[in-house]
Amino acid sequence: MATISENKKNGKTVSYRFIVCLGRNAQKKQIRRFQTWTPPEGMTPAKARKAAERAADAWEQEIRAEYQKELEAAATGQSYSLPPEKRRDDFVSFVSETWYPLYICNGDRKQTTAAYYGNITKSMTAYFKGAVLQEISPVQIQQYFQFLRKEHEAKWNKPMSSKYLHHYYGTLKNIFGYAEKNGFISKNPMNRVDAPKMVKKPVDALSPEQAAEFFKKMSACPPDFQCMLHLLITTGIRRGECIGLKWKDIDEGNAVLHIERGVAYTPKAGIIVSTPKTSTSIRTVPLMSSTLNLLQCLKQQVRTQHPNTILNDAFIFPGQDSLFSPRDPNAVTRRVKRFMKNNGLPDLSPHDLRHSCATLLLAQGADVKSVQEILGHADASTTLNFYVKADLQQMRNATEKYAAAFNL
Repeated sequence: MATISENKKNGKTVSYRFIVCLGRNAQKKQIRRFQTWTPPEGMTPAKARKAAERAADAWEQEIRAEYQKELEAAATGQSYSLPPEKRRDDFVSFVSETWYPLYICNGDRKQTTAAYYGNITKSMTAYFKGAVLQEISPVQIQQYFQFLRKEHEAKWNKPMSSKYLHHYYGTLKNIFGYAEKNGFISKNPMNRVDAPKMVKKPVDALSPEQAAEFFKKMSACPPDFQCMLHLLITTGIRRGECIGLKWKDIDEGNAVLHIERGVAYTPKAGIIVSTPKTSTSIRTVPLMSSTLNLLQCLKQQVRTQHPNTILNDAFIFPGQDSLFSPRDPNAVTRRVKRFMKNNGLPDLSPHDLRHSCATLLLAQGADVKSVQEILGHADASTTLNFYVKADLQQMRNATEKYAAAFNL
């Protein structure tokens, strides 16, 4: 028999939720179906409850009949699936029991990616709790985005960024796209929802004057932290790539750095070591002589402290447990921010030092393709869109070169 629960708003029952268990699958997990039923306007609570019970009985009979067809088809080696127009899947169950485990946690994605989607869908499942997947309309999705904006502004006293909102849009597009592809819905409501407009904001980065002060203050830091700061701002490597470096990744003879792994943190898995962000992130980056000298000095210090240890596979910036365990990425961010604050520098993160490296390289005349390769971007358009912005002096110099070429 289907269980019936009330969905209430402001103390008043607005709908009923039906749940029926059809059995268990091979993994001993319950096979459940869901339905949300809204009573007609004007019904007394008692009559609405009676009507809900009748609707639940009729719905359960239909669902069990369809499930029996599935079993019979499976017994003969055939496949049967309920047509989308007859399906009434609970949105929350679809996201958490179908889309997330089968599409996100299918072994093709990193743990950090799975953690990202697990976190971003919390708001969606809370908002659409009790909703039927097939009944969610484009208007309801637009109302959800409006809710996100208001909630964010109330909590943080500032508007939600277009980039952040775009993450939610992309995830919902992914969810409903998967549902459409696999026959859960016949029409994708996201096809009629406009993507949030992306507002391009200038990146946070050090100016040449601030960078000079940064290098000056950095010299007073302990050797390992000085080395880390130098790498972040001169090579543009990501935070996780930096703390994922091992001594074997330094080619002293050719003065280059091989980036082959990254370190990340998720609440579920803790500190993890994996491949870098993308395939183009696996790269070789040139080292400045000053950076190489700092690395060599740090390596000599570590050798003195650990004379009987072969450092090849040791992390350059290890965790507290041993030379062979990685450091917590969040601890690195806190330390960098503390350094910036204590030295009167802008409140920048390790990733902002990556931005600083790119803008400083371009300001010194580096070509876009070289900067793209150093940063590990998939294509030059990313580098162009993020970092290339001419100032008035650069535009004036370009105009003067044009004038000189034609004696204007």
